[in-house]
Amino acid sequence: MEIDLFMRHNIQIRIFAYLILLFFVALTVMAGPLEDGYRAFEAKDYKTAYRIWKPLADKNNPDALFNLGLMAKNGWGMEKDYKQAMKWFKKAAYYGSADAAYNLGVMYISGETGFPSSKDAIYWWKQAAEQGHHESQYNYGVMLAYGKGIEKDVPAALKWWKLAAQQGDVNAINALVKVYEQGLLGLKKDTKKAAYWKKFAGR
Repeated sequence: MEIDLFMRHNIQIRIFAYLILLFFVALTVMAGPLEDGYRAFEAKDYKTAYRIWKPLADKNNPDALFNLGLMAKNGWGMEKDYKQAMKWFKKAAYYGSADAAYNLGVMYISGETGFPSSKDAIYWWKQAAEQGHHESQYNYGVMLAYGKGIEKDVPAALKWWKLAAQQGDVNAINALVKVYEQGLLGLKKDTKKAAYWKKFAGR
């Protein structure tokens, strides 16, 4: 039995949740155009949000670049344009956005880039995972655990899942529980470790 894969994530829900989080962060610690853009976005005035964020993106603001990527990917205030979304995401990732790197991985693995590419998905998830992005840590771990587009490395997979689990990632916690409870991935059953992660999750 394999661990549930990343393709089952509800990416849209995560994107909306992230944008809502960014909006509240903006209200408390940001000022100026970026905050104005979030306000316009929350009001579903996407054209105004784009108009405000575009100059910031031109100045390589990673949050603005990421937001424009989401707008292009989801068709918010514009036609859906995956190529344009990738352009914004790649630039945002270059300037430090782990969320942009995560979304690039999702686009590559799902084939939204034109063809599925495990290699490219791995590249971007690894970048985000190294920045502490828990969903990328989980996904990268899946690829390592089953040798999907990369040499199989179970110890490394467990390491990334544990890092994600420590941040509360439910998928990573479930993966660790299954691995130790059922003795998956060539490991022996370890009820103590399974119990530890169950307790960690508050079960």
